[in-house]
Amino acid sequence: MAVSSFKRRKIMERIAVFLDYGNVHMLGHDLFGHGMDKRDTYVNPRLLGDRVVGKRRNASELAGVFVFRGEPSKFRDSVGAATFRKQKSRWAADPLVTGTYLPLRYQDDRRPPKETGVDVRMSLNLVKAAQSGDYDAIVVFTGDGDCFPAIEDATQTGTRIEVAAWTDGTGFKGSLATALAVNRLGLWCHRLNDDDFWDCQDLPLPAAA
Repeated sequence: MAVSSFKRRKIMERIAVFLDYGNVHMLGHDLFGHGMDKRDTYVNPRLLGDRVVGKRRNASELAGVFVFRGEPSKFRDSVGAATFRKQKSRWAADPLVTGTYLPLRYQDDRRPPKETGVDVRMSLNLVKAAQSGDYDAIVVFTGDGDCFPAIEDATQTGTRIEVAAWTDGTGFKGSLATALAVNRLGLWCHRLNDDDFWDCQDLPLPAAA
């Protein structure tokens, strides 16, 4: 007897992907974007979510990509802010992408701005999502060690927690959270290489004819 489409849908695992976007972008850029401007190596959240889910062994479908990112000031970085607005608009058009954006903190012109509260917001939302039971698994993509306690707490909810990381085959450079999750908690890590990085680039939409 053929399996009904309803039953096929039921056996597909629903996967959420949490992206610490600035961290994910810069770790990938530093590892694979040698000699390039960091503004030319942004990754697309939806493409990255699809790529991560495609690496899972069990039949899975992407249920949502949750992006956490710092927002540039148009007064302090007009070019960066313009790029950000275009990306935010494109990403918002995808029903599976949800963005949480917090203002970057600027100190002076000699030092780059810093994200403030992004890791805290992602950590809180991660645990809340894990507690909700809405997903069969959540994949966390961050190298920030400050997120590790939340990853650990999320594993206690009953929802399967996995991690993802860029790698050149020699480990998880700069990904403290991933190293801790794998070595201390034994979590499964989806390893993404340079091909994955370049295939997930956030390219502008072609202009209308």
